[in-house]
Amino acid sequence: MIELLLVVAAGLAFGSFITCASYRLPLAIDVVRRPSFCPTCEARLGFWDLVPVFSWVFARGKCRYCACKISARYPLIEVVTAAIFVALYAGYGLTPQGFILAGMAVALLIMIVADLEHYIIPDSVHLLLAPLAIAYRLAADSLSLDIVWSFGLLSALALLLHYGYGALRGRDVLGFGDVKFFAVAGLWLDVGAIPVFLLLSGVLGVVLGLVWQKILGRGQLFPFAPALAIALFLCVIFPEYAELTNYLHK
Repeated sequence: MIELLLVVAAGLAFGSFITCASYRLPLAIDVVRRPSFCPTCEARLGFWDLVPVFSWVFARGKCRYCACKISARYPLIEVVTAAIFVALYAGYGLTPQGFILAGMAVALLIMIVADLEHYIIPDSVHLLLAPLAIAYRLAADSLSLDIVWSFGLLSALALLLHYGYGALRGRDVLGFGDVKFFAVAGLWLDVGAIPVFLLLSGVLGVVLGLVWQKILGRGQLFPFAPALAIALFLCVIFPEYAELTNYLHK
């Protein structure tokens, strides 16, 4: 029970970090050195303003200094992060793989929120995901030359889509941030998982695109990073369903 409570607390704390990083990185605001502040009045926030979920609830979703409304994105992201940490704890326990996947989840959530709000995937996300991929393969004893093939194939495919589709249709189907993410995804996935990753990304992209355009009415340009992030995470934590060879042998 104590371990579970610590996992929940860690999830809430990292969720708070995600809310900060996903807001600041696209705006080029220092994440580490600048103290927390209200985005509206820029008042410096104290300890009691920064307790995950509870500060937002007790303040009734308003800043204590200027009374401006604080977005529900903050407690929502914190709760989602805590739920993911609990799920990883249930599946992996307090193991190296579990810790690495938690780090992956943090990076992917920063990527998702930043793309939803700013149409940007911060380069720092790629810089975090790349070494985590190597560490995960080492922890899972799955580091091999296959990583070179998957990295190369996904990089080439992403560049082809970026430049080829743009030349044919006059607009990009993938932003360059998405291209970088495809390359990083190759470090996480085996070659046999690439078709499933692409299929899942496409299906999720269509669903999210319809929600974005038809239900939310946000226009033709929609962020593709959430679909890519969710697809990669599912392929990594459920490798038995991601490998195409598993289906071919059945």
